[in-house]
Amino acid sequence: MKTTRRLSLLLVLLVLCWVNAVGTGWARERELFVEDAWAWVEEGEVRIQAQLSTKPERIELEIAQEGESKSRVFRNDSRLSAAVRPAGDSPLLISLREPDEDEPLVSWQLDLADADMSYVEKLEVKKADWDRRAEDKADKLALTTLFGQGKELANSEASEPGADEPDASDAEKTLDELAQEFYTDLAASGKPEEIELRSREVIFELEPNDMIGKADWLFDAKDARGKIRTAGDVDYWKVKGTKHGQMNVSLREIPYGQNYDLYVLDAEEKELGRSERPGTDDEAVEGIGLEKEKWYYIVVKGHKESHHKDFYYRLRVDFLADQAEAKSDAYEPNDTPQEAHELPSDYSASLTGNLHTKTDVDYYRYSFSLTSTFTIDLKDIPAGMDMDLYVQDEKGKVLAKSEKPKNANEQIVLNVNPGSYIVKVMASKRSGFTPNSYKLDITAKTIPVILIPGIGGSRLIAEENGKTTEIWLGLGDSLIGINDPKHRRLLSLVPTKPNSVEVRPREAGVSIYPEPDNEGFSAIEYLSYSPLDPVRNLTEQYYSMVKELERIGYKKHRTLFAMPYDWRYSNTKNAAELKKKIDLALERSGARQVHLVAHSMGGLLTRETLLANVSYQAKINRIIYMGTPFLGSPRAYQAIKYGYDFSIPWMDEGTGKIISEYAPAVYELLPSKKYFETAGFLRKNRNDPYSYTEFLQDKKIKLDYAPLVKQGGSLHEKWEKKTINVPQYSIIGTGQPTFLGYFFDAYHNEWMPYYDKGLGDGTVPYISANYAQKDIKKRYYVVGEHAKLPTIPAVMKQVTQLLKGIEETQPGLRNQAPGKSAEYLYYIISREDGAFPEITFRKNGKSITLSAKEKEVWEDLAIEYHGNVVVIHVLDREELEFETSPARLDENAPKFFIKRFSSEDSQYDDGNKRR
Repeated sequence: MKTTRRLSLLLVLLVLCWVNAVGTGWARERELFVEDAWAWVEEGEVRIQAQLSTKPERIELEIAQEGESKSRVFRNDSRLSAAVRPAGDSPLLISLREPDEDEPLVSWQLDLADADMSYVEKLEVKKADWDRRAEDKADKLALTTLFGQGKELANSEASEPGADEPDASDAEKTLDELAQEFYTDLAASGKPEEIELRSREVIFELEPNDMIGKADWLFDAKDARGKIRTAGDVDYWKVKGTKHGQMNVSLREIPYGQNYDLYVLDAEEKELGRSERPGTDDEAVEGIGLEKEKWYYIVVKGHKESHHKDFYYRLRVDFLADQAEAKSDAYEPNDTPQEAHELPSDYSASLTGNLHTKTDVDYYRYSFSLTSTFTIDLKDIPAGMDMDLYVQDEKGKVLAKSEKPKNANEQIVLNVNPGSYIVKVMASKRSGFTPNSYKLDITAKTIPVILIPGIGGSRLIAEENGKTTEIWLGLGDSLIGINDPKHRRLLSLVPTKPNSVEVRPREAGVSIYPEPDNEGFSAIEYLSYSPLDPVRNLTEQYYSMVKELERIGYKKHRTLFAMPYDWRYSNTKNAAELKKKIDLALERSGARQVHLVAHSMGGLLTRETLLANVSYQAKINRIIYMGTPFLGSPRAYQAIKYGYDFSIPWMDEGTGKIISEYAPAVYELLPSKKYFETAGFLRKNRNDPYSYTEFLQDKKIKLDYAPLVKQGGSLHEKWEKKTINVPQYSIIGTGQPTFLGYFFDAYHNEWMPYYDKGLGDGTVPYISANYAQKDIKKRYYVVGEHAKLPTIPAVMKQVTQLLKGIEETQPGLRNQAPGKSAEYLYYIISREDGAFPEITFRKNGKSITLSAKEKEVWEDLAIEYHGNVVVIHVLDREELEFETSPARLDENAPKFFIKRFSSEDSQYDDGNKRR
């Protein structure tokens, strides 16, 4: 339980301690070497630490995995500590390098095959705090020294004297070990003969091999390894046909970030086929006519300047014999769905099969773990044959078919939920029969997920005078509270001209944009990356959900994307950014559709994007809303009229008011005309609501800037009346006393806030979140506070199941609204003369005084400010004790009104208590 002032003081102390810790001097006392090193897994990351003998001026820690490498530089430090998030379970290569030294000080290999952890799309390395208990970790990982002086570490059990150690002769040799043996045995004698190579497990290139006359050997169904070591390097390989038939050539394991091309030539250097796919995609040339005893040449070269001196590519040729007549292929028997040949799940597959009679039918089973775009191509059908293609489910229902005439290629593209599917190939009734072979290519592309936050849910960066700083939420500035000039100055907007709905920054020369780090994930996972856990946890947005989606198989930047945006501006403007993100996700993933998961106003942004750009509806597979205010929220009126903290406990309401004054998005969250017609939120007294027309015209309640009010109302008309042709699901928070609006209290001459009895989520009223057009398939209800909906485990489980097409209500959620009110206790406090009620109360033995100049932040209290009316929500429902001083007994002293509301009372306790 801390006030803002205490949080600020603690932050300053932490910074001072850190500065003192890193500012100590060092002296070079002895030669540099590694005294000790450790590795272990902690919170899903690989932690690596090394203790050096002295403090070098500069040393570089490099981590490499499957061709990708990342490095971090340490200066004047003898303790090196890093946290690594691997891109898979392949080994990490770890090196320490001094400046201008070709050889590393030390290199280790760290195997991850048995490590219990999750993986990311691309290797990530960051510096970490030194862990003094590293040596005592129970499950340390083994660091195997590859070069230089370094310590080999294993876990404590394996290090015990007499412990069983694996026999080196039985261990699988690494690629580098095989290469070393190959070059040791053969390199000195020049180009080896065929007989010397056939017995080799793997063939390696022997430079020079940059022309046909110097080509290296290849053999049917045996891997060969080579490197494109420099820009312009070309590798030639040769293979002799051993049978009549066809030859397939594949080039795989292209180093990360490189682009290699593949060509097949005959003995006269005539090109027979080529593969020039972009990036690190595998290359393949298939169906090359093969003649026995003839020579063929395979050429590998880097596209433009692509090369990598350290990593091998893998090259392979496979010979397929001609079919003199249609005989059973390698996949038979596969004549029934029950006998369907199993293909590798989730991965692309390519095969050559045949129908051995006109009535033969071939079945193949393919399985998915995530919703995917399923593409099946049936091609290379010989003349005289007419084959058709079908996809059916396990029950035999045909889901899609392709029945083009004659021997035209067939194709099916289908978006499917996880599960098993049957691919069926058969001759059509019109087909003749001839000895044949066909080619079947199957690709699976996971349908990606885009996470969309709501208002205030994206971290923003300010660029001013060449300097870049955090602006939402810049913790140090926002903790200042009522004297927060930076947020007010940089985040406030003004119309571009009088009565315009177009706005610009109030401050000239300032650029505001979402934080771009980690392609936007840093902007939406947390709103603050404060070192103080309570602060960071209070501002979590999508971090836990991202981790859960990664756990079930989604990959950041390929099948999982973040959509941060400048939430001050109109949803009409941000719709253009969401369109770009959808197109990027489709391009990166290769899928035909995307999923959208939207929190709060992110749902309105989704509706605006798809209603204003109808063609994009076909690009969306599913939409999942969480706490979306479909009819708006009275909190938007509070923000514009009095100020609102955007559910950030330490944010000052006055700052929120200035940000909201001309922010189009806030106006687009105002209660809509339908909201007024359904419930109303401004009332002339307790029972008599204002109409929507009165809201637009009555001076007592209307907002000052009418153009944005009208624009927000017009957009809601569209969002609420038009439908989207996409399956949609809505998760609705309940169980929190929720602000419903204001009524005019004539007795106190004051606009007083009023609340529901716990039906809403604390920010969005139930009638708004629960609104559903006929395009929403199903609604789910969960007890949870609005800002925390994406972090609730039950909600995350429901989201992941819906992404898989499973609509059943998950444990922790309900399929209908709760039938009873939640438990709550809150007080509404005002002063008779309309001034701020600076009153003192006691909570759990501690004394608290409300102040207009300092905002209180407490764990078990949520304090709202509506102008000079204060609402105290007591989260643990322990009664407050309000103090009465002798001054309060003076008839001339200000009088306070305290209204208590509790779920334990049969009706509101509105006794107008005076103090």
